[in-house]
Amino acid sequence: MKELLLAAVIVLSATPASSEDVYRDAGAGAYSFLKIDPGARAAALGGTGLLNSGELAVFTNPALLASMGSANLSAGHTQWLGDATQSFLSWNFGLCGIGCAIGTRFVHVGNMEMREEATSEPVTTFSSWDISFHGAAGVRLGMFDIGLGLKLIREKLWTESSTGLAADVGVVVHPAEGLDLAAAVQHIGPSVTMAEDDFRLPTTWRVGGRYRMGLPLGYVSLSAETGKPLDNKLFAGAGLEYVPQRWLRLRCGMRFGDDSRDITSGVGLAAGSWTLDYAFVPTDFALGSVHRFTLHKSL
Repeated sequence: MKELLLAAVIVLSATPASSEDVYRDAGAGAYSFLKIDPGARAAALGGTGLLNSGELAVFTNPALLASMGSANLSAGHTQWLGDATQSFLSWNFGLCGIGCAIGTRFVHVGNMEMREEATSEPVTTFSSWDISFHGAAGVRLGMFDIGLGLKLIREKLWTESSTGLAADVGVVVHPAEGLDLAAAVQHIGPSVTMAEDDFRLPTTWRVGGRYRMGLPLGYVSLSAETGKPLDNKLFAGAGLEYVPQRWLRLRCGMRFGDDSRDITSGVGLAAGSWTLDYAFVPTDFALGSVHRFTLHKSL
């Protein structure tokens, strides 16, 4: 059964590695879906979700909630690698001068084959799913934004299941006009038990920055970040976003330290109180391409 669990971890891993360079702690962390930033904007900008999660801060960096200008609803769907899909919903709102948010996300993988020995035909097929419920708050203290998030996680893999609790902490600093620096530690929590085996949470640290400057037509921002999860190697990303008009946002980016993908791209379209973000992330090793969609509604 342990081999079955490790196979599912690999399928759900947010940063798959090549067979020639498997990280020494691969498979040590549970709930690998938590390492997938859900938003299309961050994905299009090289995975720089630490500062570019925006309305989806409840899933990535709760400190971003301190600068939320208005209440909003967000929803999205991703056709992930293979048969994996991800859907999510979040609501941001203000409460007594504090930026707050609640959200949920659901990841499902179906048609996984189970074998007890090397055969062409599987014994059976099975599915797995993960669901998480999030709550977070952020507040501004001078040039600092700080935030705290909590989440309840439930995973089921065939006949086995587990439940866990985790926390996120983040900070954003505004040292100069147009410059933001951020750091966060995600998925902090106790080990969980699945099929009588203990797994640690995929605790991840991330640091990054973003610089925005005006142009004769619109503005441009450059973002970069790096981080490391418990069970994988160091990763990094960079992204460029150009906004020539209020209704149009053009994005491109690059992933580093990820053997399965590098170039990313996307677009954002706004009309009234609605915004639609799209990201295209091609992958190697015949994994297929990932298309992400996120819809936001200001309230």
